[in-house]
Amino acid sequence: MRRLSGATFLGAVLLAGAALAQGQIIIINGDPPGQGFNDPTPAVPIGGNTGTTVGAQRLQVFETAAAIWEETLHPKLDIRVLATFEPLGTNVLGSAGTTFIHADFPGAELPGTWYHAALANQLSGQDLAAAETGDPNVPHIRARFTTQFAFYFGLDNNELPGTTDLLVVLLHEIGHGLGFANFANEATGALTLGLPDVYSQYTLDVTTGKVWNQMTDAERAASAIRVGLVSWSGVNTAKDTPKVLQLGDPTVVINSPSGLGPFVAGTASFGPALTPGGTSAEVVQALDPANANGPTTFDACDPLTNAAAVAGKIAFLDRGTCTFVVKVKNAQNAGAIAVIVRDNAAGDPPAGLGGTDPTITIPSVRVSITAGNSIRAALASGPVTATLKLDASRRAGTDSVRGLMRLAALNPVALGSSISHVDSTAFPNQLMEPAINADLTKVVVVPADLTTSVFTDIGWFSDQDGVPDGVDQCIGSPRSELVEIGSCVTKSPNLVFSNGCRIADLVNFCGQPGPGFTECVRGLSDQLYDAHVLTKREAQSLWQCAKAASRD
Repeated sequence: MRRLSGATFLGAVLLAGAALAQGQIIIINGDPPGQGFNDPTPAVPIGGNTGTTVGAQRLQVFETAAAIWEETLHPKLDIRVLATFEPLGTNVLGSAGTTFIHADFPGAELPGTWYHAALANQLSGQDLAAAETGDPNVPHIRARFTTQFAFYFGLDNNELPGTTDLLVVLLHEIGHGLGFANFANEATGALTLGLPDVYSQYTLDVTTGKVWNQMTDAERAASAIRVGLVSWSGVNTAKDTPKVLQLGDPTVVINSPSGLGPFVAGTASFGPALTPGGTSAEVVQALDPANANGPTTFDACDPLTNAAAVAGKIAFLDRGTCTFVVKVKNAQNAGAIAVIVRDNAAGDPPAGLGGTDPTITIPSVRVSITAGNSIRAALASGPVTATLKLDASRRAGTDSVRGLMRLAALNPVALGSSISHVDSTAFPNQLMEPAINADLTKVVVVPADLTTSVFTDIGWFSDQDGVPDGVDQCIGSPRSELVEIGSCVTKSPNLVFSNGCRIADLVNFCGQPGPGFTECVRGLSDQLYDAHVLTKREAQSLWQCAKAASRD
């Protein structure tokens, strides 16, 4: 058995009373007197949080987040989380990660593969870190949260204006510590001590058809910045994606000139939502004075000076200086029917447009600086027409090749954010996106969220037979039409796995032919190929049969 320690922690104080019972998530107070959990500042109970000091309210939010993950994952052993509140970087709400990683332990479903400490304990049935260190209180997860941000301490997901819901932030960060993260360096592609990890086993580059554990370092580094083309291949998540993500991916389609776009769009939290039919018109550069409100003539921080040209058109303008709602409202006042905001900093995919203004009645989106520069160059050469729409050919936050849930491939790479998050274009917004969105709740399961589906793929609900759950899982008895699909596999549709499942039974796990069925079977066939159960031709045959059945 191999293991790697992430850090050493001293002087922690156990907080949760009666927390030594098996299967609990224990919060360990790492704060000094008078700070963090020990902050004695008086506080008024709010949103179901009965604490009367800032420290007590923080602890109650932590205990609530722990209880939600306990109820969801049913850990067999205690999971200890060492937590502190301290100054962090600009705009950093918090961070968390596993303190140990383990490979080749009893119960590991993938040989020579790193697992997070909590998941390794779940599979092995023993506290591996405690056994290796001799410390029965050694933490499995280390969590840090900022003292420089206004958190909402209520438990009802009803955060006040200007605050961020701490409960949602905790669920997100503890999720990383429980397994929603890889151990590869996205910038270099290097693996930790040369071993792959269980998260990367399901990180699929849809361009190459390889999962990250099959790649060289150079291939992983190239994949990490392949925006929109890195997806999660686990069969459980593929099965659940149609139940969670809405049909329609936010897109800016360039109707003319040809050969430009389409571009991924970040949607606005204000104004009407995009529709499959979309809003189409000529794109016109919005112009305004350059002054203290906005230093360029492209930022729309003042009333537009070319209102006659913008009226009835899609206004094109730059991010910067003033808020998005100010920009869009100025364009609306000039008669624009929609707005495209060009980002002013490198980063792809683009984030959404934040803000609130109930008087805004036109749709607006953000595009990356690269996409925006392409549009601006085209405008300099002649007329440009575009449509802001939901691409109904796929679900929001899924790839255009296989229809799988996209991961956050970011260009440039953002260490700590790239790949170990869901792509920000997913809608409804998902808990494990890179940013905390105001519409998130404390529900981490289908039909609201796909986080627990990912945890199922990596092994949290293993049947303990040593075969990854993405391959070895079947539910219910075979149905004739799906057994027929299984019979497309020429090797043997009746091949029996260690738990008695046949390939035909595994297909049943994807449900009846219909929405999401083809994507699920494709993910399953890929995993059977990766596990050397099927040849490439047989895997393709299984997927093609599923595709034909869905058309029927």
